[in-house]
Amino acid sequence: MRAGGEAIALLLWELPQTALGALVYLLNRWSGNTLAVERVGRLRVVEVGHGAVSLGWFVFWSQQSNRYIDLDARNRAHEMGHAAQSRRFGPLYLLVVGLPSVLRASWLVAHLWLTGRKWPHYYRGWPENDADRLGGVERSS
Repeated sequence: MRAGGEAIALLLWELPQTALGALVYLLNRWSGNTLAVERVGRLRVVEVGHGAVSLGWFVFWSQQSNRYIDLDARNRAHEMGHAAQSRRFGPLYLLVVGLPSVLRASWLVAHLWLTGRKWPHYYRGWPENDADRLGGVERSS
């Protein structure tokens, strides 16, 4: 299969999350929340905001921490790790990776609300620890 054919096959394999990523990208561009776009196999989009998400061919990230979690330069590589998970799981990505990730992020909010402290274990469980591994991110214990 030629390189163009491989790209089309990969696009179809990741279609659900890529379609959602395209919608998020268009909304961010329309609202002025996009600071920069870089093509590195995927579209890496630097956003105004306080979070990050990888949706198929779109990798959104910010270095602005929020009251729930501290973000830094490692976050970009972490999100590229999620992009590798997207390639691996294809149409199951939103269920296998997205849902557990949303649940972990929800616990970040609940933990702060319940205890008054940030939850320090976000990156220690699935799928975040796998995204760190795939993105080459090292975190101290």
